[in-house]
Amino acid sequence: MLLVSTAQAAPTVYGKAFLTLDYVSTDYDAANKTDEDTFKLNSNQSRIGFKGEDDLTDTTKLVYQLEYGIDVDDDSQQFRSRNTYVGLAHNTLGTVLAGRHDTPLKLAQNKVDVFNDSLFDIKNAGVSGEYRANNMVAYQSPVIVGMPVSFMAATALSETDADGDILVSAASDTKPAVYRDRKVKDNGYSALLAYDKNGVYLAGAYDKDMGANNVNTGVIDNTWRLVAGLDMGKMNMVSGLTLGALYQQSQYYDNYRIVNNNRVNKASEDEKSWLISGKYKVGATPWAVKAQYVNTTDEKGVKDADVNEIAVGGEYAFNKATTGHIYAGQISRDNNKDDLIVGTGIEYKF
Repeated sequence: MLLVSTAQAAPTVYGKAFLTLDYVSTDYDAANKTDEDTFKLNSNQSRIGFKGEDDLTDTTKLVYQLEYGIDVDDDSQQFRSRNTYVGLAHNTLGTVLAGRHDTPLKLAQNKVDVFNDSLFDIKNAGVSGEYRANNMVAYQSPVIVGMPVSFMAATALSETDADGDILVSAASDTKPAVYRDRKVKDNGYSALLAYDKNGVYLAGAYDKDMGANNVNTGVIDNTWRLVAGLDMGKMNMVSGLTLGALYQQSQYYDNYRIVNNNRVNKASEDEKSWLISGKYKVGATPWAVKAQYVNTTDEKGVKDADVNEIAVGGEYAFNKATTGHIYAGQISRDNNKDDLIVGTGIEYKF
């Protein structure tokens, strides 16, 4: 029997304001660039959102979320769409979502990036795959009966029938046009399989033709990612200590030119990234300390374009909603620049 509810639940309002003051010292490798030392006020992925659900039957709910990025320190980038969707959730069959959402591969990282939403976020260390895709339809399974395993799959629709390769740069008097070997009508796909029980988190994920802002704009053919996380407290080993690791590989599409009616390819390298991280809550105090190292080789498929990040920091929990942050570290890009970063800030969640 179907039971339809006539009551409409009010949405939940949520969000966070994360504002930091950062000192950034940039040392350029190129002789024609001047080194920089600046103080920057940064709004780090601050947001506001509205979410809720309504019973449709005794087993199915309509779920929705409208989430927007805001800048606490600037008015030029307000109300950018983040995870915004409408979906159906069944008690036993899982949830289907449609809209704009983080890809399953992005979600696979869970909490191993202990500097997430800061200048030391792994995407700033050359780690690809941190995408929020447009036109996405996703399925999230419930925890499989008898096993702490869940599955998520998604497709990002290209919404175009246009064919042909992508023009990277137009022809000039001295150089022919550059194209990318990718059909503009391709849809994107992403999948995640995760195990989470008793302090052990293991995940594997794969992306195909997913892009940062639109499925047609990315240059990555495919990415696969492996993630492991250990909560040593839940494992009855070291209370308050969590450890994380990530490894991934991305294959970029090749570029090519037409020279004397012949196709000349510029092959891309496989971008490889790995991360190790740790966070320790110091006893009964409000303090937690954390550290992270990230290495990316051949960033964006460019040979010898390597990136290294090392960062340490501390968090002070004033209460459940408010956390103070301090951190320092360096992001180095071979043959480009080194950024030394020292910062502090406050994060408020509601």
